[in-house]
Amino acid sequence: MARDGKPTRDKILTETKNLVFCNGFSGTSIDQILDKTGITKGAFFYHFKTKNALAKALIETYAKEDMSHLESALQETESLKETPLKRLLQFVQMFIDMMRSLEEPPSCLYASYSYESNQFDQETLDIVSDSILEWRNTFTELLNNVLAENTPKKDIDVQSLSDQFVVIFEGAFVVSKALNDSDITAKQLQHLKNYLELLFVQTDS
Repeated sequence: MARDGKPTRDKILTETKNLVFCNGFSGTSIDQILDKTGITKGAFFYHFKTKNALAKALIETYAKEDMSHLESALQETESLKETPLKRLLQFVQMFIDMMRSLEEPPSCLYASYSYESNQFDQETLDIVSDSILEWRNTFTELLNNVLAENTPKKDIDVQSLSDQFVVIFEGAFVVSKALNDSDITAKQLQHLKNYLELLFVQTDS
């Protein structure tokens, strides 16, 4: 009976992600991955024919996990869909709570890949952009639902405000790492939530 190679493959992906967070993709060698995983070079190339194949599999796995967080937040706030502003605020609150639970400053593979875009093919980079667009589109939909029932106190650019949600994550991750402060992302998201609460005047009684 053939052995299940998934544990080895998953171990390669996990250790590679950790190395990329520390060294960048170009600074992460196959030898370093072998040292961390304790596998042979033959075993590595059985699962990934090239380093580029590893790069694509790594970002695919990361994006899948990332989208699961998005879907979870949407499902958890589904019961509030009849009150769009409450749903939007609770959606943001879920990520505030998630970031507050972190003991170490977070890292983002999207940022790592974007900083070294010359290391990857377009198909791999498209996974990054498609994932970020999914976050934008989701927040835009939630925001448009709010606008259908609530009047903003200021004129807003819906797409730009939707991007702010992702921009806070990416920017706060960088500052959080630089200052070794795991609380920064949650605090920045709290500012966004406060802004949204101040921005809208509910028209219903």
